[in-house]
Amino acid sequence: MTYPSIRKMLLATACALAVAHLPAGIRHAAAQQPGAQQAAPNVQQLTPEQEAALNRDVETVARYKLPSNFFARMLPVIQQIKLAHISPPDTPSMTLEETISRTEAMPQLRPILQRNRMSAREFVMNITTFGMTQAVITHPPQDGNDMPPLNPDNVTLLKSHPAEVQALIQAMGGNEQQGQQR
Repeated sequence: MTYPSIRKMLLATACALAVAHLPAGIRHAAAQQPGAQQAAPNVQQLTPEQEAALNRDVETVARYKLPSNFFARMLPVIQQIKLAHISPPDTPSMTLEETISRTEAMPQLRPILQRNRMSAREFVMNITTFGMTQAVITHPPQDGNDMPPLNPDNVTLLKSHPAEVQALIQAMGGNEQQGQQR
């Protein structure tokens, strides 16, 4: 699995959840990511119901607490997904629940998650929370009024483990510049 395909999953969740609603600094960072141009048009055409669901999902991801062993659990999963050449589901305008359901329905992913004692819900929530938290750390919003506060434990976890953040980004096929904290 290449970084663009993992990034596509992040875009399908974090970016599709956030591109239209996060502050300009984060929207700018997301727009520079591969695949962001495809996700943005879907997000801009949301119905009021979809907009409300999106706002709830962004709030859910911002509050979600990553486990203290997040890196030890997630890095092997990402490496195994990459080795299996599994592409994430195409879910750019789906809610978190729809994305989780679509991920659960991926038969080729199921054994990897089971081996690592991780549910599809944990996987989606963990990788989405990681992506959104890292995006905010890397590109802090200029006006945080549009952004719900991030779980402070997640911010501390990511900031206190820069090598692990880099290892996960590398496993997803990213380069060092994409994960560096500023």
